[in-house]
Amino acid sequence: MKSISLAIALASMIGFAQAASHEHDSHQNMTSHAEHATLHQGMGVVRTVGAGKMQIAHEPIPSLDWPAMTMWFELQGHAGQSIQVGNHVSFKIMQGKNKKWVIESIERK
Repeated sequence: MKSISLAIALASMIGFAQAASHEHDSHQNMTSHAEHATLHQGMGVVRTVGAGKMQIAHEPIPSLDWPAMTMWFELQGHAGQSIQVGNHVSFKIMQGKNKKWVIESIERK
């Protein structure tokens, strides 16, 4: 009888441990998704415009702890249609599903 009680107690403990682990994993995934959804503000000069992407020499972006640099960004929807090479711009970016940085909105300054 003691062995049956012990087996039931062990099975319950394993179930609770798995449930706790699952909740922890779900929380991490939610946090990660929330971080990706954060918009970050940047300012810079457009260097190149391509199909669905844009290269910008941007100033430091403090919210990402990025120094000034030149990099490519993907464009979301119709963002950037009126922007040309040499324009000084203000833009908002977020990290997309494929881990690439996407311009959500952009305007000339």
